[in-house]
Amino acid sequence: MIKLNNISSILKKTFLAGVILTSAAYAGSDRYHDFARVTYSEPIYEYVYENVPNQVCEEVRYKVRDNYDNRYYSSGYDDSLGVDTLIGTAAGAVLGSQVGKGNGRVAAQIVGGLLGAKVAHEIRNNYKPNSYNNRNYRYETKTECYDRPQRVERKMLTGYKNYFVYNGNKHFKITNRPIKRVKINHTISF
Repeated sequence: MIKLNNISSILKKTFLAGVILTSAAYAGSDRYHDFARVTYSEPIYEYVYENVPNQVCEEVRYKVRDNYDNRYYSSGYDDSLGVDTLIGTAAGAVLGSQVGKGNGRVAAQIVGGLLGAKVAHEIRNNYKPNSYNNRNYRYETKTECYDRPQRVERKMLTGYKNYFVYNGNKHFKITNRPIKRVKINHTISF
């Protein structure tokens, strides 16, 4: 029985202390709350600037030295027989026929034809339509890509302004999401 009396005594003292603390907390003041209906909610945006990686590619033309043998490729040297060589041979033979008599004339025609062919061939191969400096070079086009960051403006939603009217005055409350009503707390002291 002694133990049961001790437990009931402890419970009585705890209950009495709780009642005293609760009444002391609310003594001299009165609290109540009210609600106001939100008329509309407006989103709040913040503009954030950030650099976004952006790859840009361009076509670039380069002057490249030709690695081929200059005499055969870049200078335009041609070892074939062309119409100009045949015309030079004929012209040389006609001029050679004007010199000498008998077998000398035939020899002059042969020598004249050979010289005419040689002159026509040399004229064709030594003609350079491009300048001398450009004959060892050619042009290549390459695609070059590089990173150029681009500054981008981004619109970010940060919250909502919830507008309401209470006691004839317009107010707003900022929240993370739109709400339908606002809780208003009142404390009356006396």
